[in-house]
Amino acid sequence: MNRETRNAKLVLVARHCGQGRGARFARRARGQSVVCFGDLAKLPDWLDAPEAQRARIAAAAGLLRHRRAIDAELSGPRLAALAAAVGEPLFDTVCEAEVPEMVGAEKLPPPERVLAAGRQLLEAALPLALQDQFSGARDDAVARDLLVRAHAIAESLA
Repeated sequence: MNRETRNAKLVLVARHCGQGRGARFARRARGQSVVCFGDLAKLPDWLDAPEAQRARIAAAAGLLRHRRAIDAELSGPRLAALAAAVGEPLFDTVCEAEVPEMVGAEKLPPPERVLAAGRQLLEAALPLALQDQFSGARDDAVARDLLVRAHAIAESLA
């Protein structure tokens, strides 16, 4: 990680984990996670992005998560409803992307559940030290990898 990237990540940590030395010590004493140097590399670029951009990344992540179910779906109206919920360009771009390893072959859920899955993935990818601000933070490496792909897709459409 170069100096500029590291400094940008440190600014993100300061903004989202504004803890002084005493607060960090208290968290450690209670057995809670504190920000460590390794967390810097795990902080996503989208953490400070506007809400609309984060929603687009979450939608892409939800679509990627359910990609096998999308590919197996035979109902045109169900696919049309999902495409309408996320936007045709995003839907088409995700459907042209390579299928991620983590996805299962379950039945395609309704659009609101696909979007909810994407929002959950956003938080799951965050380091545990951000649980105060993001309750779903789990430091999930699989979710983080999926979100890197979703972020790239969303950025390609911006």
